[in-house]
Amino acid sequence: MMKKILFTLIAFVAWMSAEAKVIRVTLADGTMQVFTTSQLSSIEFNGDGTLSIVTYDNKVIDLEFDEVVIDEQEIIYETMDYVLNFEANVDGTPINLHQERPAIRMNFVYPSTDPDGEPITLSGSILIPQNIWTHEKPCQGVILYNHYTIFNRTEAPTRGFDTLEGMLLANPLNPDYILVESDFYGFGVTERFPQAFLQGTVNAHASLDALLAARRLLDEMGFDYGPLTFNVGYSSGGFDALAVQKCRDMEYSDQISFDKTFAGGSPSDVKECYRQYVQIDYSAYNAVPLLLMVSTNDTQHMNLDYEDVFQPGVAALIDEYVQSKNYSSWPVCDIVGRDKMIHEILADDYCDLMSAKSMELQNLFEQLSIATGWTPDPSQRLYIFHSRADDYVPVQAARPILSYLKENGFHPNIIPGATNLQTNFVVPKLGHLSATLVYLVQTVAALKAWPVMYKDGQMNPVYQAIVSEKPSPVEVMRYLDSMGFDCRALIKRVIDLLSEISEGGVTLPIDPSVIEGSVNQALAQLGLTTEDILEMSADSGLDITGSIMELVMYLAENPEEGDEILEPEGDEKITELGDGDEIIETEQGGDALKLRSVRQIPVVKYEQQLNKWLEAKIYK
Repeated sequence: MMKKILFTLIAFVAWMSAEAKVIRVTLADGTMQVFTTSQLSSIEFNGDGTLSIVTYDNKVIDLEFDEVVIDEQEIIYETMDYVLNFEANVDGTPINLHQERPAIRMNFVYPSTDPDGEPITLSGSILIPQNIWTHEKPCQGVILYNHYTIFNRTEAPTRGFDTLEGMLLANPLNPDYILVESDFYGFGVTERFPQAFLQGTVNAHASLDALLAARRLLDEMGFDYGPLTFNVGYSSGGFDALAVQKCRDMEYSDQISFDKTFAGGSPSDVKECYRQYVQIDYSAYNAVPLLLMVSTNDTQHMNLDYEDVFQPGVAALIDEYVQSKNYSSWPVCDIVGRDKMIHEILADDYCDLMSAKSMELQNLFEQLSIATGWTPDPSQRLYIFHSRADDYVPVQAARPILSYLKENGFHPNIIPGATNLQTNFVVPKLGHLSATLVYLVQTVAALKAWPVMYKDGQMNPVYQAIVSEKPSPVEVMRYLDSMGFDCRALIKRVIDLLSEISEGGVTLPIDPSVIEGSVNQALAQLGLTTEDILEMSADSGLDITGSIMELVMYLAENPEEGDEILEPEGDEKITELGDGDEIIETEQGGDALKLRSVRQIPVVKYEQQLNKWLEAKIYK
């Protein structure tokens, strides 16, 4: 009786406090269940050695118990066998690859903070591949994984739902890492509260605190979790991964350092994402505008009336289909109507970007964006990926972060390891879901290659020598020229063939407007424009304009008399460059570069010779 009264009093005090407590129930069979006070409405002790737990959503759990303890420890966990599955389904198309990897899932609760900065207990999960758990394979490190957008409470990581877990760890490369992830505020043990969708600071604290708690837990177990730490996320998880990096730089730099952050498909600029939704009047994933408005209203205490925020038919759906967490996102899209335009979802004031209500919301979204109040640490490495045809997260909402990072000591380049900011904004046609696979392939390949490319944080000197030179294409050609291979003649010959020149030659205009028109016509067949190409090159650290001008100048140069082209294989011989019909001559005058082919030189001969030269250099 005393135990019951003591427990009831302590539990009551815990419920009334801002900080949730952990309740461990040891059952009659010796097993244990873990709850927090934020999950429970009441606990009733029965006289027959059982107790009835009523959760906040009125579910009744009857248990035979041996002991009930209010636990003051910071971290409590439970361990279970688990199977990671690699099964891809992209835009409704299954990828015919199935692979399983046995793992141990450890669900744990740990201290963190809520949206108001008050202490709270959150839940998270640690996934350890079984061959690492049994020490058959050494662990290379920890992946801090930030889950993508979820609606249903059953989709929380501690429920074992997230499919990207398997795609990261159970893919054919089988990277030797363990994975740590938070449920985030609003799921797991805090599922009674509204979720913090695109609330970067809240989710960043939850994720970073989960990593620190997991380290402490693994240390207490004597488990070696390796030297590397990566920060990973796609979609809203990509946003949270960048928010984690931002929070790490500003608040956790003395406790955590990432070897690299891999963020894909992220709406980094929340304000621009909202503006694009309104301007385009469309989203292929129209449950997200609902969730963005509801989550921001709840976590930022805006006190908006949803009758004023949404069109009447949509406003009536919010309680049942968004706030209840009883439905996944696609059923929500279906009930809203997948073909509905944004102006049919949001109220008129929020579809007018110049209205007072919209401007107030945009100001708040600007504060939620990643590139606000962040002093990035340039010693950290980042990879940012986005498809230009993303139909969930407009690319315009992802690009501003690149400009911000460039202003703060980061230098983009598409080549891994070339700088502290690797980018890939050159995928032109894939939608949000399809592009996930591109992001995953590149991320997993990097995770697998990292122990070879880097040791103790330092790049492999062989690879370092390759990427540090950063040669331009023309610099490579000049190097080949110095080795005796005439790239100039080869390029001009290719131009001849592609231009289908007549016997008298062809004139290629240099006037930029004329060139742009010709190039645009060719690019249009690929669904691209020159503006797209220039934008992609800038995003990926490539100076295409400069490279083109450098190439034009290179082609206009006259080689010194007496320079020779190496002999192709076979009987035919290309003689020295000099007077006569054996050369490709150039004449430059006015605004045009004139190319005249005098002799048909088989391109295949140059290709054979180049391959022969490369083989000699590589395999000497």
